[in-house]
Amino acid sequence: MIRRGLQDYFAELENKLESIEEFAIGEKIGEILNVKQEKLSDKEELAEYIAFQFMDHYSNKDSGWGIYFGPKIVWKNESGEFVEFPSIKQVDSEILAYWRKRAVECKHPVLVHRYADLVFNFEPAVLKKNIDFTLAQKIIDSGIEICNTNLNDGLGCRFKLERCLSLAVQINDETRMSGLKDVIIATEKKYAEDNKPGLWGYAFQWLVLEKKLNLALSNEEIRNLLDDLEGRLKRFMAMEDPDPWHVECVIRLLASYYSINNDEANLKRVLNDFETAFRKNKYANSDGMLITNYLEKFIDIYLEYLVFQFAKDARVRIINELSSLGNRGKFAMHEFSTEIKVENADIEKFVTAIFGVDNSDSPDKIIAKIAVNFILRKKTVADQLNDLSKNHPLTYLMSHVISSEDGYPIVKFGSITEDYDKHLLENFSRNLHFHAFFLRIAFDKLRELYIPEKILDVLFLSPVFEEDDKDYILKLLKSFWDKDYLTTCCLSVPLIEDAVRNLYRINNQTYIRPNVDDGYDVVNLDKLLNRGLIREVFQAVGEDAEYYFRVLLTERVGWNLRNNFAHGINIKLFESEDVANRLVHVLFCLSLVRNSEQPK
Repeated sequence: MIRRGLQDYFAELENKLESIEEFAIGEKIGEILNVKQEKLSDKEELAEYIAFQFMDHYSNKDSGWGIYFGPKIVWKNESGEFVEFPSIKQVDSEILAYWRKRAVECKHPVLVHRYADLVFNFEPAVLKKNIDFTLAQKIIDSGIEICNTNLNDGLGCRFKLERCLSLAVQINDETRMSGLKDVIIATEKKYAEDNKPGLWGYAFQWLVLEKKLNLALSNEEIRNLLDDLEGRLKRFMAMEDPDPWHVECVIRLLASYYSINNDEANLKRVLNDFETAFRKNKYANSDGMLITNYLEKFIDIYLEYLVFQFAKDARVRIINELSSLGNRGKFAMHEFSTEIKVENADIEKFVTAIFGVDNSDSPDKIIAKIAVNFILRKKTVADQLNDLSKNHPLTYLMSHVISSEDGYPIVKFGSITEDYDKHLLENFSRNLHFHAFFLRIAFDKLRELYIPEKILDVLFLSPVFEEDDKDYILKLLKSFWDKDYLTTCCLSVPLIEDAVRNLYRINNQTYIRPNVDDGYDVVNLDKLLNRGLIREVFQAVGEDAEYYFRVLLTERVGWNLRNNFAHGINIKLFESEDVANRLVHVLFCLSLVRNSEQPK
């Protein structure tokens, strides 16, 4: 038996019959039952409390139960197990019987709607029963009453009507479908406000475009809904600074309708308005990233209508515009810097570790230590990423964009849960920049101790470099010693790719593929780096070396140096000392390769 305070609260709800939302009822019940301090022991009180804690319209498939409702919160306990509240495990036959009784005895439509929907969903899931058609009818009837008597706000009524609509279709109740049609149209008209897109357009979406009801709308009903949207678009476009989001919401509906009806003239007209709204809006044109975003949006929407020639032409036009943004596409970024203090003692310790006490190590040993020590470890970066995503979750919930120097996006990826591999590549790439300071020190010291010819002798201990390339490689090393980084980079990229192919050649593995002219082409570097040979040859650091080479040379989310060099993208990077250092470092790594009969 529930306590007097809760009985009085429900009596007050039933008598006033005022607008109220389910979450507010749940909060009040929790307050009356003092759930933060007391554990509920009465089964009926528990039933009332959790009834208004379940989340409706639950969409999280990972932590849901495959029904309309789901838990309010899900977390991991100290044992790493997922815990949910409220849980489907709390729902049993006794609680379901109580909810069913409440659905019958209550007068307030909001209460009836919630109790009936709970039983309708949980009874088949918990007790393995068939759905109860009478409960579905009760849910629909109470939902209609909620909207007709203003017992929820505009958005709440929309969600209630969407639920009722799906149930009416599920049980194929034509009488209730007919009633819902009128209520949906009337409710939207009652609550619609131009600056609140969620409150309008759904009647057109459900009844005209999706045709969810098994009932045909009259021509007059369709025309009225269409005129309502056209009127809203006209008002938006009459503004000096139109809101592109509002325009997009109405355009998406109108464009779909005109496309379905093969009305090319009107489709072209509304899509022109779509473009105009973004191009006129001050905010959308205030930053290169925003310009890029709306051009991509144009490309996407024209892609939907390529059966029309004007859409094909428009898409080509926008792609050309996107690729030639120039300074308009530059992102408005602010530079943040941080100062990292490195003690002289730490630098001296690092130099000694690489070059030996009093620089006593031989050149081949020094090059080997530079090569191995500056191959970043993939697991270390992965552990760091996991810590960062826990400590700064918001950063990793947002989508990321990597762009060219002209401002157009090269690659986009979602949150860390959607695109973990790309976040790992990005974090690995970022760490390479952080380690650049010590790599500079190593190369500066190497220049101080040795001439390029001495380094050349060490590199040619490896069979991946061919005798015919000696003059080429010496020129590369001399440019690096002279700090002519552009020349160094231009000479390094082709040499690296050739050395990787040589690695395949000396291991008797193919590096060519048939082409359409009955000849052969070389396999591209990205595929060669992904075939596992690097991992096998470099053994203990093989997985790390393979990943490192990919991030530097062929991954869009990484530095992508080989592909950027080949296609002339972000070419100013190749004047950078850090880029030249990394490319020479890759050559040092490849120089560690020895024939099997040679000592390693």
